[in-house]
Amino acid sequence: MCVADHIPNGTERILILAPSPNDASLCERFLRQAQLQPYICADTAALCSALSESAAALVVAGEALRGDAGVCIREQFAQQQEWSSLPLIVLTRRLAKTSFEALDDFDIYGHVRLIERPVNSTVFVNAVKMALRERHQQYRIRDLLNERAEHVAQRDEFLATLGHELRNPLAAIMTCGEVLDSLRCEVPQATRCLDVIATQTTQIKRLLDDLSDISRIARRKLSLQCEPLDLSTTLQDVVVQVQSTLEANNQRLALDISDEPMPLLADATRLRQIFANLLVNASRYSPAESEIRLSAGSHDGLAEVGIRDQGVGMSAETQARIFEPFFQAPQRDGEPQTSRSGLGVGLTLARSLVEMHAGSIHAESDGPGQGSQFRVLLPLQTAPSTEAGRSLQTQQGAGQRGTGQQERAQQGPRQQGAGQQEPTQQAPAHSAPDPSQRILLIEDNLDFGNGLKRLLEQRGHDVVLARDGPGGLSAAESHRPDVVVLDIGLPGLDGYEVATRLRRLRGFAGLRVIAVTGFGRELDRRRSRRAGIDRHLVKPVAMPELEAAIAGR
Repeated sequence: MCVADHIPNGTERILILAPSPNDASLCERFLRQAQLQPYICADTAALCSALSESAAALVVAGEALRGDAGVCIREQFAQQQEWSSLPLIVLTRRLAKTSFEALDDFDIYGHVRLIERPVNSTVFVNAVKMALRERHQQYRIRDLLNERAEHVAQRDEFLATLGHELRNPLAAIMTCGEVLDSLRCEVPQATRCLDVIATQTTQIKRLLDDLSDISRIARRKLSLQCEPLDLSTTLQDVVVQVQSTLEANNQRLALDISDEPMPLLADATRLRQIFANLLVNASRYSPAESEIRLSAGSHDGLAEVGIRDQGVGMSAETQARIFEPFFQAPQRDGEPQTSRSGLGVGLTLARSLVEMHAGSIHAESDGPGQGSQFRVLLPLQTAPSTEAGRSLQTQQGAGQRGTGQQERAQQGPRQQGAGQQEPTQQAPAHSAPDPSQRILLIEDNLDFGNGLKRLLEQRGHDVVLARDGPGGLSAAESHRPDVVVLDIGLPGLDGYEVATRLRRLRGFAGLRVIAVTGFGRELDRRRSRRAGIDRHLVKPVAMPELEAAIAGR
């Protein structure tokens, strides 16, 4: 039974664009003898049409890749889904070069096998069968990804429904508790029961809110209402919010908050949610009579908030998984069970909200029993276009903004804040030039990507967001950006490969490529330079530093 028998209908075709009719006939005969299904493409137009449909492998002459057929193949390959990498078999005249040098000529295409002409039937058929096995495995991965996506969607729908259905009875309980409290019953036991009702219903409401927010984030339904604010003020509000929780556990809160202004463009409600969750988490995992320290300051264009506790600490495994949804650290012998209450969504929610603000969060511990520290880094708001940023965010349509010259001209006066009526009027000598750039942002973490996109747009840039390497390459050709800001750890093609391929595209000689990544070793920086990346910035990046890189400074 041939390998292609298990491949879904319509996807077992082996496309062939041979250098001559004789070669095409020969390839077709070899494959049919092996009970495989060749599909001969008479010309480039036929190949492009066939590639737009399903296929299991592609056989093409090496010289054809240097013409229109190569352009068509590259465009189609760039649009492949994350799970897909169509195997390519190249018929080449000779392999005089070393295998590494030969493959370097074709590495832009992904999975490539080189077969020297004249074609040996055994070598050719074995190469095609191996390509089919690879393609078959890709279809299995596709099915697993689809199945996983379906299960995740069902889970998110369940959580959303659960939260909704529990709110009505909870509201009734809370209302009845308030009614009983208003009767001012003097019986001590009744008073204590009312206190328990108030405390526990508040806790349930907070858990339901977290579940609802996790579900909304997963379904991309949660948006931010950003406005200029001072982080110090927000943190003081959080301290008041969690004070009763700390007092109930007989814990002390030590504050070390800088007196210097820490201006942010952020959603105040969501910031309070972030830091309240972190403080409640610290309280939950810390013993009574212990101290929790909240610190905040700024450096290098970033605001940094630290929360350190003297609690149970974390193992290396726990640190690696602490932000996963519903994760619960293993219980240690002798540790009270009540200290591990919760759904395991508070830290997940905190990370998502931080990344939506284009920031980052880190968990650190010296080990079990050594306490823990969480650090949150957020970009300070230093751009002068505060009102423009507020307006854009209120509309919640930053990604809907047009990309034409007319819109950029309309935004120019608002960015300068000078009330000019003529878009083409020459700015005074002391004014900075319009910094607007066409930016392609390639980032697979959509929380971070959407947050950074919003910040860049609030600074007047025209930004398109792509989720992966192939999508970024396709967007580059359609969007024609001035600057590409890309992550390194991208699915499909990593950032190094994306940068390499961008440099090979016609018309992109002057393109500025900036890496914004979590990889910060010197080895990573060297790889960036070899790939043609102009600047290598490590997350979280301060907006002034990113703006300077975008401007080429």
